[in-house]
Amino acid sequence: MNLALKNNTLSSIWIIDDDQSMRWVLEKTLANNGYQVTAFESGSVALASFKRVAQDERPNLIITDVRMPGINGFELMKQIKNISPQTPIIVMTAYTDLDTTVQTYQEGAFEYLPKPFDIDAALGLVARACEQSMDSNERPTRAAIEAGDWQGPLRLWAQQQLLQGETDILKNAAKTFEKTLLDCALEATRGRKQDAARLLGWGRNTLTRKLKELS
Repeated sequence: MNLALKNNTLSSIWIIDDDQSMRWVLEKTLANNGYQVTAFESGSVALASFKRVAQDERPNLIITDVRMPGINGFELMKQIKNISPQTPIIVMTAYTDLDTTVQTYQEGAFEYLPKPFDIDAALGLVARACEQSMDSNERPTRAAIEAGDWQGPLRLWAQQQLLQGETDILKNAAKTFEKTLLDCALEATRGRKQDAARLLGWGRNTLTRKLKELS
């Protein structure tokens, strides 16, 4: 079955990765499965192209690496989302730390694809993203993530760490979780430490100590 077709529409996919071998593999695999593929070696070139194309010529899906020279994947995703919030973006990275995973979803990514990945699993993810790009109401939004879907990225990160044999997973997760809560409390109180401490159920001295420990 041709994964690229839905309602007789050919799905267009853009790939952005500075790794030539990764671009080649993805481009050939997706093209062989019936997708219309365009590859870019940098985020800046892809962004410039995205700004130039007409709305009806925009890709159904963008797949981008995170760490690239110039504009990284997160900055690219942010700028594309400002132009076209409904465009689904799959983020690829070999760096499966909790901060990267959480940021991926917070910035509005459709899904997170850790490297190395299984080709069949990647094709299934691509097909799902292209299907949902036909109906923006079905796609997860940043608002939905902020409303409480934090378990998804945390679970994915935990699975990757365990598969890699990570032994300090609980320590690393607890530190990042506390730092995120502290940052949010300070943002909510516009930097007023006493009010932030009250929100978190801490005393002022506890918050001061945590700021030093987590910095």
